[in-house]
Amino acid sequence: MKNIIVIGNGMVGFKYLEKLTDSLIEKANTDYNIITFAEEPRPAYDRVHLSEYFSGTSAEELSLAPMNWYSERGIELRLADSVLSIDRSAKTVSTRGGKNSGETLSYDKLVIATGSSPFVPPVSGIDKDGVFVYRTIEDLDKTIAYGKNCKTAAVIGGGLLGLEAANALINLGLKTHVVEFAPRLMPRQIDQMGSDVLVQHMKALGVEVHTSMNTQEILGNGKVFGMYFADGSTLDVDMIVVSAGIRPRDELAKTAGLAVGERGGILVNEQMLTS
Repeated sequence: MKNIIVIGNGMVGFKYLEKLTDSLIEKANTDYNIITFAEEPRPAYDRVHLSEYFSGTSAEELSLAPMNWYSERGIELRLADSVLSIDRSAKTVSTRGGKNSGETLSYDKLVIATGSSPFVPPVSGIDKDGVFVYRTIEDLDKTIAYGKNCKTAAVIGGGLLGLEAANALINLGLKTHVVEFAPRLMPRQIDQMGSDVLVQHMKALGVEVHTSMNTQEILGNGKVFGMYFADGSTLDVDMIVVSAGIRPRDELAKTAGLAVGERGGILVNEQMLTS
């Protein structure tokens, strides 16, 4: 029996498992033992439609497959667990362990599907209570719970996800601001004319838009009560959602000595094989 270990149970990790097990079932191949690791306490879900969680879509409705889908396909799903290191020469991985203590597992094939993590800019005070990221269902649960005691919120980042976050905060009944470093919204996707139209649309929703704003400090004594900008101006807010882009989760590859790109991300060839 050969071990296939899949690190990551996001949308891509799930789709890989689906295609792999479809193929094994079709070929009646029972030679493989499949183990997949999910850092989150739940199986893979539709992160693309995560914003719908604010409007009442449940975690179960966002789920890509129920728990029994994994067991029926012979997949061992390890929730709230992660791989800490890869030993390529021994062909083993060391795990954090989740509910159990960590252990070392051997593999015949290893698939890295670690995805990305939110980029949090190194702004003074960014670690204060009331600052959240917008990435997982747990992040949204924390945002919703904290927002119940707030009146005003700001989103750092005027990209697509940041605007979705702003709309979600409006739906929570909060006076909402979007703060963008670039001179226009969605600077990677649209030009100034498109941004001007988008700003008017956001204002119609009740969102105040602030472009060309360089956040220097998150104000507050332990918890957020405002933002200070490079031009000396301030903005009073009770909570902040950071949506300033993502960074590839390539730390495992780096420590294992695998080649990564100049700007991050694991380098692969035409067959998706690492170095």
